Formats: sequence, structure tokens, C-alpha cells
Amino acid sequence: MFDKAAGITSYAAIEEAGRALGVKKIGHSGTLDKAASGLLVICTGKATKLTRFFLESDKRYLGVIKLGVVTDTGDVEGSVVETRSTEGVTHEMISGIVQKFSGSIEQTPPRYSALKIQGKRASDLARRGMDVPLEKRRGEIKKLDITGVDLAAMTISMDVHCSKGTYIRSLAADIGDYLNTGAHLLGLRRIRSGDFSVDDAVTIEEIRECARGGRVSKNFVLDPVDALSSFGRVMVKDDALKKAANGAQFKQSDIMSMELKPGKPSVITDGRKNIIAIADIDGDNWSIDYLNVFV
Repeated sequence: MFDKAAGITSYAAIEEAGRALGVKKIGHSGTLDKAASGLLVICTGKATKLTRFFLESDKRYLGVIKLGVVTDTGDVEGSVVETRSTEGVTHEMISGIVQKFSGSIEQTPPRYSALKIQGKRASDLARRGMDVPLEKRRGEIKKLDITGVDLAAMTISMDVHCSKGTYIRSLAADIGDYLNTGAHLLGLRRIRSGDFSVDDAVTIEEIRECARGGRVSKNFVLDPVDALSSFGRVMVKDDALKKAANGAQFKQSDIMSMELKPGKPSVITDGRKNIIAIADIDGDNWSIDYLNVFV
């Protein structure tokens, strides 16, 4: 688990982490904007196949919105394109944000984002001055708390628990429109992604210290099986390992132990808890739909 600093892209951050760790194959599950800081779940080696499973997780962010100023990127990285009056904005008006933006919402993704449009990043198209057709997308704000309001600085601090694919920059812009002031995201920090917390993540400096043989107090490296603790578990006998490694069906009699979880894939391991595959398993009709194999 990696704590990305603000001012560096997610891609550059994991490359830097990979160099410090001495690994070539590295990936992350969920991009953070360059201006944002916080949790990146990093996978290395064969475990890079796991990134797709962590992308589906809910996220939690701490953000600060600046009212009265609109930028072309929706955050502090962009150029100011509009300023509006904030006269008359009250605490009562701001408190209405919670009800207005909680639950299922529709939002337009930022023009400057990693969203792919016909195979091209929206941000790349925008920087070339090209038209970026963006359709509204549905997201879910599972919990929204206003944690601070500064009417002198015209800033709002918030704690947002949301579904995957929810754009906090778009949320900031929509809040600005709701208050009729315009707004942009002044700061953003991701503090949770699924079962992972930034409290357990390390900075690039801590990774370098660890690579030099130093000690880091946080348990920031997880075994793949432990990282998938919310998934089901199926431990198979040695005779069935080849079948599982080849994505083939095996019998219930090949199982040493099994704990399926409704609506969740299952991790298939050998008797030493080495991960062999991930699959959707129908225990009632006994069918195995492989999602990934790791051998």
C-alpha cells in the first residue's frame, strides 16, 4: 500500500516505487489525480493480475472545495476560466449539500481525466484543443459529511464515501453550481479503497528506507491471499492443482476446505495457501468460472 504525494501522477509514482523496490512489473488499482494525495493499492509481479478486483471497491476521500472560482481542470492544476460572486452564501445553504448529493447521482466526468474516449484519454484530447464528448455517468455517494466551513476563505471541507468511478472534481463543480458560485477542488486525499487504509500505506521515502534495509513500522506488504480477505476460499488437494492452474473444472471431492461468500469470487489455493486462481464458483450446481489463474 502506497501513500502518493500530491504533484506527481499515479503512473510516475508507481514507477518511482518500482525502482525503489527493484521490481519491473508493477501496477495500481485506481488512478489518483496528479494534484491528489493518498492511497494507491500497488501490485507487483504476478499479483498485478489482481488490480482489476480492487478497482471495483468503494473509495473514501477527504476533499476541500473552493467556492467562487472555476478552473478548466476542476482542480488547482488548471487555469481559472471563471470567477463568480459568493455573496450571500450561508452555513444553512452549505448544509443542504449533504441531502442534495447523497445517494445515487449523475455527473459529467472532467474533461481532463483518464477516461478513455475511442481509445484516447479525455485529458490528451482536451490538451490538443479537441472536443471531448462526455456522457453523464451514474455514481453513488454512500456518505457525505461536511467537516468544515470557512466563509471567509469560501472553502468547504468534506469526507466522501463513494462508489467506484465517482469523480470528486465533478462533485465539487456540481456543488458550486448548486450554490450558484462555481467551484473547484482545492485539495483531495484518498484515505480508503475497499478494505485498505492509507494508515497502513507508506511514502516513497519509507519505501526507499525499507529497500536500504531500514525498518518501517507499518505492515504495508500483504500476501495476495490476505489482500483478498473478503473473497471466498477454496483449498484444493494436490491432485487437482494442475486442473485449477489450467482453468479446468475440478470435482467437489478434490476440495480440502471451502468457504463460499455470496456475490463474491473465490480464491483457489493449494494446501500451503499459495494462490492458484480466482473464480466464480456456484456451489449449488457446481460450476467454476475462472477469472484469473496465477501459475
